[in-house]
Amino acid sequence: MFRKILFLLMFLSFYNLSVAGEGIVYIDIQKVVSQSAAGKEAQSVLEREAQKFQEELQKKQQAGEPQSQLQAYAAEKQQELMRKRQELAEKFMRLLQENIQKFSKDKGYSLVVDKQSLLYANPKYDRTEEFLKYFDSKYKKGSLKN
Repeated sequence: MFRKILFLLMFLSFYNLSVAGEGIVYIDIQKVVSQSAAGKEAQSVLEREAQKFQEELQKKQQAGEPQSQLQAYAAEKQQELMRKRQELAEKFMRLLQENIQKFSKDKGYSLVVDKQSLLYANPKYDRTEEFLKYFDSKYKKGSLKN
């Protein structure tokens, strides 16, 4: 019995060494979204669109348009903003995925997971800052707009 337990412990320790050697790391995607140049630009685009909509609505209110027309206009613009947000999110996620794949290939990582999906991970496997620098260096300003 003791030999089996010893064998199991040895196997697990070798397994852990081989897993660490395989290049498994994690990235905090939320941090990348909020701090990357691409994420900041996407947020800025959405804020400008929302501000523009708000100004247009105020002009219509000041012009004395009927409440029913204002509500219809607001609903239409809200849908437009939602579509724009969805479109930007899809573009951003495609760009993010492409860059994670390139980054992983360049660095020799075989598995990259999102920090949010982890119960625990040793901070030495965190590659968020390294990826942020990589992602920002590859990002071309304005590429999310079109």
